Amino acid sequence: MAVVTSSAHAAPKAASASPSDRARVPRGAVQALLRQRPGVGSEHFKIHFRVLADPPGVLFMAIPKRLLARAVDRNAVRRVAREAWRAASLAGAPVVAMLRMTASPPVRGARHRKALVRKELDAAFRTLGKRVAGTSRDDRQPSPGHPAGGGSDR
Repeated sequence: MAVVTSSAHAAPKAASASPSDRARVPRGAVQALLRQRPGVGSEHFKIHFRVLADPPGVLFMAIPKRLLARAVDRNAVRRVAREAWRAASLAGAPVVAMLRMTASPPVRGARHRKALVRKELDAAFRTLGKRVAGTSRDDRQPSPGHPAGGGSDR
């Protein structure tokens, strides 16, 4: 009997990224994110974020089993979150974000849950994008002739 070492369903080596090819996030980044207050919140999600020095953006997710017992439902929420992240163009922004699910959405079927989660995450990621853009604007040096504070009273 011959031993098969590869599967027809496995991804080709060129398509899968090795650990050395993936973007590096500083060690302890997730713990540091969770120590600070959530930057963006919605009814079912909280987003902790920190602006990085360089792109690409990184999204971490925590979808607990106590809120969605079925793995199929947790994976569906993760897929929808990744779609919303890419649609908001945050994958290319210099930000690391931790998405935490804090409450279970009302259940009226998988399609309804996906639509509700997508609508909520689109709004949350849009807010996050505005805050990241505002942060990068605030980090710029003031132009000559303007007050050192940049003219914003916070």
